Amino acid sequence: MLKVTIKHPNGQDEATYDVATEYNRIYDTLQEYGMTRVSPFGLRVEDMRKKDAPIRLHADSDAGQGLLRIIDGKDTLYDVRILDESVSDVREELRDDLEQNLIHEQYECTEDLYDDIKEMLKSLAATKETFYCPLTANICDHEYGNYYETSNDVLVDNKDAIEEAIAREQATEINMAVYVGDHAELGDKLVFAEWDVTERRGTLYGKIDCYLTEALSPEETERLKDAISGQNSDGLGEGFEQREIRTDEGDLYVSFWHSGDDYFLHTQDEMDAYLSPGNGMKFGG
Repeated sequence: MLKVTIKHPNGQDEATYDVATEYNRIYDTLQEYGMTRVSPFGLRVEDMRKKDAPIRLHADSDAGQGLLRIIDGKDTLYDVRILDESVSDVREELRDDLEQNLIHEQYECTEDLYDDIKEMLKSLAATKETFYCPLTANICDHEYGNYYETSNDVLVDNKDAIEEAIAREQATEINMAVYVGDHAELGDKLVFAEWDVTERRGTLYGKIDCYLTEALSPEETERLKDAISGQNSDGLGEGFEQREIRTDEGDLYVSFWHSGDDYFLHTQDEMDAYLSPGNGMKFGG
């Protein structure tokens, strides 16, 4: 949908690549053309919009032109790649509507586009399965820089900040369900997956909502659990647990996983049983 054309400094040669599928070749050509100081992570859209820019961003369709219109000039070529992949790889059932929305200028910014794709994906679901897991957290205090494990009270007190951080982490994430669904061998049944936190009986837990086209068998549910646990142990996406959350107590680092024997990933029914009075009060997993 989106293309990058790179002009050689000699003014004669040039190369054009698809942003979504040939991204690595863009970097290789920049090096080949002697543009060694140019990085896709630092190259901004506003620089590619300048007249006679040696690196030009353009589109090959009306929908692509609609996409170009909403891209912020401060975005980098890497941001453009993520955006293009999200649109180009959208599920077949949504593609026509999404492209028409782009053509008819239904979005004011890329955030609107991402939000709409997420809502469109959720609309495909016939059911939703929610999973819960314990959270672990460490904090680095502002005064001395000490790094230590913190309590559930700190997590609960900073619930809003944690929710905002998780939302930012997933702001451009459309394809998590594809990765998780493939790992769980679910085919196209998992259409969207969304991580969050929730407070249950005074303890903050991780919550993962999975939007599905149909209910899963017990075997499929277990495979989905394994896939989500794997994603949690990887730090959620590109590494949510490594990003600080600013709090009054210090920089907070939250993880949806730990290596202890008491780690779990429960369905809604399993979580209700886990928290039932007859099972004893649980704090922090």
